[in-house]
Amino acid sequence: MSKVNFSTVKKQYLPPLILILIYGLVASISQVEAKDRYRVGVASWSGYESSVQGFKDGMTEAGLIENININYTLGEIGSDKTLQEKVAKEFKRLGVDLVYSLTTPGTAIMKEVLPEQMPIVFSIVTYPADSGLIESFEYSGNNLVGTSNFIPLAHYISLLNLILPNAKSAAIFHRKGEPNSNIQAANMIRLLKRKGITTINLEPRDIEELKLMAKEQVSKVDLFITTTDTLLQAGGEAALIEISLQHKLPILSSNKSGIEQGSTFGPVADFYTLGKMAAKKASRILQEKLPPTRLKSELQDPPLFLANPNSLKQLGIVLSDTAKEKVILITP
Repeated sequence: MSKVNFSTVKKQYLPPLILILIYGLVASISQVEAKDRYRVGVASWSGYESSVQGFKDGMTEAGLIENININYTLGEIGSDKTLQEKVAKEFKRLGVDLVYSLTTPGTAIMKEVLPEQMPIVFSIVTYPADSGLIESFEYSGNNLVGTSNFIPLAHYISLLNLILPNAKSAAIFHRKGEPNSNIQAANMIRLLKRKGITTINLEPRDIEELKLMAKEQVSKVDLFITTTDTLLQAGGEAALIEISLQHKLPILSSNKSGIEQGSTFGPVADFYTLGKMAAKKASRILQEKLPPTRLKSELQDPPLFLANPNSLKQLGIVLSDTAKEKVILITP
């Protein structure tokens, strides 16, 4: 029997063994890194930069750092159903871990296209339950959960009493056929009727139609009221502001951006804050492996009472001492 030369064995076999161990260690580390690294799709509809920033900042606070252990895939921006269906299909193809989706119509598309097991965290959805996206705020019943920009309508009445206590008539604007703002307008009309304020319900399809409707009402009402829909948030409110200032007609707004641009006053939810609130839910879904049904959807409570000081001045509206204590004057 020939002798085995152990020095030869060491030279021939030990290095490969070490390499195998090294490769195994690297593979294990890579698997851990892959497991702890997440990809989130962002479907922001027409933009909403403050909401997206709030969401990212909230994720950072939860320990999910962009380009470290989380990556964001930003979908194309545009309030177009076909475009957003394309965005949803791309998220599906990529197999993202979670989707952050904004607005009622945008989230409805994500829900329809994405697999039922893919978590969707929404924001800037005014009526998530009434619009059919979830069963209730307490229990979604599906793969969705999020934050709503709904403001209890009693806040509108309180603010109206503070700033325009003698108002008797109003024109309410909301996009025709949009479930979110249709519900808001219907509920607002009922509440204002109890207060003795007559309302004109206006449902423009686009900005040009909105302008025509507004100009027809300037001599018939005491104020305009805007809703939290995509038409108003995508240029419609800016068109109303121009008419408002020209004809000295106040706007009771549902949108912070509208008040910053020149709408007179309003109780609003802050999109940045709602984004951070949504991030808390998203981080728990990813880090704690919780299904959306284990979490509750939320409102911002209390809302902000905001007014634009330049518009107040141009319209000749002077705040009472009580109003000054409760209203935040905001400028761009």
